[in-house]
Amino acid sequence: MAIKVRDKNISLSVRDLLQTASRPQTISSFPLPQRGMLGRQAQTKVQQQKDRNFGLFHKEYSLRRDYKYLDYTFSIQGRIDGLYKLKNRAEIEEIKSVVLRAAEFKKLHIEQYPEFREQVLFYAYILQDELDGLEIFPYLILVNLINDAKRTFKIDFKRSSVEQLLQQRFALIVQNIEKEQAVLETRKKELAVVDFSLPEKRPQQQQMMEQVTQVLQEGLHLTASAPTGTGKTAAALFPALRYAYVNSKKIFFVTSKTTQQNIVYETITPLIEQGLDIHVLFLRASEKMCANDVYFCHEAFCPFIQDYHERCLDKNVISELLENSIITPEIVYAKGTENTLCPFELSLDVALYCDVITGDYNYVFDPAVYLRRLFDRKDYADWILIIDEAHNLYDRGMGYLSPEIRFERVKNLLSQTGRYKTKVYKLLNKALQETEQLFKDLDLEGRLHHSGQQYFTADINRQAWQSALEVYEAAFIKYVIHKIKKRILLMDDPLESFFYELRRFVQVSRIQDRAFVPFYNAEAEGILKIQCCDPSGWLGSRIDGFHSVLAMSATLDPISFYQDVLGFADYRTNTLTLDSPFPAENRRIIIVPRISTRFKDRVQNAPAIAEIIRNTVKIHSGNYLVFFPSFNFLQQVNLFLGNLQTEKIIQKPGMKEAERSKILEELEKSASPHILLAVMGGIFSEGVDYAGSMAEGVIIISPALPQINYERELLRNYYDEEKEMGFDYAYIYPGMNKVIQSAGRLIRSAADKGIVLLIGERFSDDRYNSILPEYWFESAQDVVITDDYMQELKSFWAKWEK
Repeated sequence: MAIKVRDKNISLSVRDLLQTASRPQTISSFPLPQRGMLGRQAQTKVQQQKDRNFGLFHKEYSLRRDYKYLDYTFSIQGRIDGLYKLKNRAEIEEIKSVVLRAAEFKKLHIEQYPEFREQVLFYAYILQDELDGLEIFPYLILVNLINDAKRTFKIDFKRSSVEQLLQQRFALIVQNIEKEQAVLETRKKELAVVDFSLPEKRPQQQQMMEQVTQVLQEGLHLTASAPTGTGKTAAALFPALRYAYVNSKKIFFVTSKTTQQNIVYETITPLIEQGLDIHVLFLRASEKMCANDVYFCHEAFCPFIQDYHERCLDKNVISELLENSIITPEIVYAKGTENTLCPFELSLDVALYCDVITGDYNYVFDPAVYLRRLFDRKDYADWILIIDEAHNLYDRGMGYLSPEIRFERVKNLLSQTGRYKTKVYKLLNKALQETEQLFKDLDLEGRLHHSGQQYFTADINRQAWQSALEVYEAAFIKYVIHKIKKRILLMDDPLESFFYELRRFVQVSRIQDRAFVPFYNAEAEGILKIQCCDPSGWLGSRIDGFHSVLAMSATLDPISFYQDVLGFADYRTNTLTLDSPFPAENRRIIIVPRISTRFKDRVQNAPAIAEIIRNTVKIHSGNYLVFFPSFNFLQQVNLFLGNLQTEKIIQKPGMKEAERSKILEELEKSASPHILLAVMGGIFSEGVDYAGSMAEGVIIISPALPQINYERELLRNYYDEEKEMGFDYAYIYPGMNKVIQSAGRLIRSAADKGIVLLIGERFSDDRYNSILPEYWFESAQDVVITDDYMQELKSFWAKWEK
């Protein structure tokens, strides 16, 4: 548990009193889930072997005791693994597990694990007080997970020495509390001299800052739909920093794209230059931070994680990193390579000492990879969470909770393990056969009851899949031990990655909720998938643990939809919808309704769409962005743009950041006009500023409705039953969000001017255009529905030419 302080009462566990482990386990000798599970199994096994006739044996014996220190009261709690209550004495046993080769285990000295000794000695001290001074004999039992070997160490208990150590720890904790209080007082004074004002006064930004300040003070959440140009990042960060700075809070700013982190950097830097004493960390994915020749996290292969913790402490690298107020991935990488320390592990370690962390959604919301050292408890109210481009979290959340298992993968692993005669591979093969049989049962069900169908919803036998996981896990643990003993190194081990796939699948399968629909796909030899239709339960449980969550986007429309699917509780959430900060007369939105852009009509109408693009570019020369719902549709229209005078730039699937940057630079610096053909929801339609003449017009072809497929239809059926809004939730809202996001690339400052052309008859349908932002309709002339688009374009540009 975390140390909790209320007035002069300090609540903590015995573990909170221990010194930092001086000999921690290596980073990747053992996969984390198995390490914990095996430790618990070893503890249980030792407990069950105890002779219960020898006195009265208690396992998991709970302790709680209050101690006075100065004017503080320390409430300490703990749980002893094993306790014998005898007539004239008590014996306690603390069971710990280690991962060591047999020879190392035989030679170890208990002094190598001072944190283990301290824990059992503190238990002895507290228990002696509870038992009115009874003599206490503490023992440490170490179990080696590699071979189940066991060693017992009698620990010398001298009460006066332990009391002295306990007083030292109390003094240190009080010192830290009082130091923190002094820091807060200093920060209040510092805050008064930091100028949080903005160079440009925008009423909408000020309105958002006031709302953010209010929810932070009340411990509430905020969902904010704030148009491009509002200055959302500063509007969220400035009041959050002011509040966090003097209220012992930290800020986690999550983004869906690395490029959005640059805005955070630019927003915070001026405040730090004024004297705001904070540390800001920018996280980057482990693969991108890897300093080894090959990305393979194993201490026997990678010199950067060999004895990482000891070497990190010896070199004092964390303190050196904290000499920087802003800690970028480049700084961490340089420090890591300089000291031959894993840069990614360094970034996670230094995160514990930072006031602001910026990183991907995964670090908070992905059940498999979230930062457990920060958020592995229900209450993390010492953190404020800011979600940038929050509309992206819905798809991410569904992805986290929609696992699949492929039969083809199981068969390949069966073939691989079947080639070996070693016992450990036989166990793996037998375990995989259980999963294979479950697929055979599904295949038989498909042939008997769903003949000719590629998909069918499946009833998952949860007990059978749980059994398959347990059998595979037991075999997999033996396999991991086998690899450690034999010093076998395998990069991208398929047997290991399959374990995590199976584990995630079974974990999600336990969720008995209508929002989770298992189905079987007969292609590729068979795929079993669980489709999460509504991630709000999981996302909401994460959101609820924070002091406050600020979710913002330029396209959080309709805001009620996003508040619902992201799991924001009504009772704790305020909503905010802002107008554009820029003059409405600087833009003209024109809907061209006479052309069908439905899938069946696209080939037929591609020439007419190309003609509208050509005409638009001819009327006013400049850079134009043309967004399509798919690459296929883009190519269909592009075939008829052959005689276009303006130079074309065409987005290709899988383009990298460097390629995008080169194109953006060309749009910004080239003297000749360009037309960029791109897809909605891609790298050119989100998180990019086309300031000034970089874009004077945006042409959007069709609502970007998701492609109709089995998974999407499951969403529609679910929301039809839940809200009678299946098509809206599954297709219209996600599709129109991409439209609004693409249109938001235009008008990035008060001086910018431009047009938005929406081509397609569905844009004139109330079911679609009612979702468009309210600020688009400030006056009757703001949005025009007309087939005479050329006259509207000429009229708009003529006004500015005059």
